[in-house]
Amino acid sequence: MNRELKADSWRDAILKALFVPVDGASVAFFRITFGLMMLWHFRDFYLADKVHLFTETNILFTFYGFGWVQPGPEWAMRGVFWVLAAASLGIALGLFYRLSALTFAILSLYVLLLDTSRINNHDYLICLLGWLLVFLPAHRTASLDAALTPKLRSTTIPGWALWLLRFQIGVPYFFGALAKLNADWMLRAQPMTLWLETGGAGVGVSMPEFLRSPAGGYFFSWSGFLLDLLIVPCLLYRRTRLAAFLVISTFHLTNVFLFNIGVFPWLMICATTIFFTPDWPRRVGLMKKLQASPSKRKKPKRAKTEQALTLEPRQRRIVTVLAIYVAIQLLLPFRHLLYPGNVDWTEEGIFFAWRMKLRDKRGDIQLVMVDQTTQKKTVFEGLDKVLTPRQYYHVQHDPDMLLQLVHHLDRTLRESGKDDFELRAITSISFNGRPPQPMVDPELNLAAQRRGLGPSSWIMPLEN
Repeated sequence: MNRELKADSWRDAILKALFVPVDGASVAFFRITFGLMMLWHFRDFYLADKVHLFTETNILFTFYGFGWVQPGPEWAMRGVFWVLAAASLGIALGLFYRLSALTFAILSLYVLLLDTSRINNHDYLICLLGWLLVFLPAHRTASLDAALTPKLRSTTIPGWALWLLRFQIGVPYFFGALAKLNADWMLRAQPMTLWLETGGAGVGVSMPEFLRSPAGGYFFSWSGFLLDLLIVPCLLYRRTRLAAFLVISTFHLTNVFLFNIGVFPWLMICATTIFFTPDWPRRVGLMKKLQASPSKRKKPKRAKTEQALTLEPRQRRIVTVLAIYVAIQLLLPFRHLLYPGNVDWTEEGIFFAWRMKLRDKRGDIQLVMVDQTTQKKTVFEGLDKVLTPRQYYHVQHDPDMLLQLVHHLDRTLRESGKDDFELRAITSISFNGRPPQPMVDPELNLAAQRRGLGPSSWIMPLEN
């Protein structure tokens, strides 16, 4: 009986948190800062003239089953990024908000699917947040839509909108901590020690000498793990919230100087404010308090609680959708457990798993064509001319991208009239400071291997 009562109390508490109205100011602040950050991000992308990376490449590396997602001509791709910038501004202003958010979500997903060599975890998070904004009532406060359409205007939003954003911002931290629970990170302080010593992964080599020592590697490794593990609970707890925000802001600002990761640290600093009390922007004077409609002011507080505890059909649908989305976000990062071997070596199941800054791969790859009649071996020269620098870097450590490149070369050779040959890869890769070892069997006809969702038996296992 006590267990049933306890279960009911948990259910009531969760439903109350989901459906009792909360101040919409913090979600509105998130909407505004997210839109401005994305305006900076995509406008900078356009002005830096990176559009050609999609339109002038010989090959784009795609997700399995999404090879049909292809870039348009250069003028069209430039238009995509200008529309993304305009949609970002619409989100920030709350102008045509639903249309702006939907446009942003669709186009950001399109760009995400174009070339896996250009994907970072922050691109994935940006895409997820864009889709969440499509469904969140983030335009009820401090938006042009609310100013132009008074019936939209409200000081409150349902609690699920706030908690969904908190959940999504917290997911990368939580899974980032879980991913660091491995021997390389915890016991060997790798790859952080290697980066500090050599300036790899964009780490500045002008750091103080003591930070570039092995002791510095252990400091950054363990402090990074503890930060990811504890930051969300400390942000949720009122007494530690301000200190936690200062710590995480310092962490992200440090990343600005250590790593070249663009807008992401600034976005996360602003996004972390979602853990503050919902009305914090009003308390500090960032937003004028909007007057609620008379019907909302007269509605008894008890009625709100009862409404949250007794679900209407629409609320049941919301709970169902939320449960499905949360389950996907919690289960998807574990899909790499379905594959054998070290995920950071094989890269199988690594996408969307929030495994950030855990691996360093250095070495060399040679692609060899073997004539089956004469057994003559011809080494492909000039791969750096076929691939962009970023693609060349990723092909050196991602077996699936290497396979896609081999398939591309195989099609090209056969279209030119060549036949009866094999394509092999001679690889020598050092993983997190280990001695170099082959990533694939050098005697294997890699062109004959098929891509799929299952484990790839042609990837050589990591030796220690």
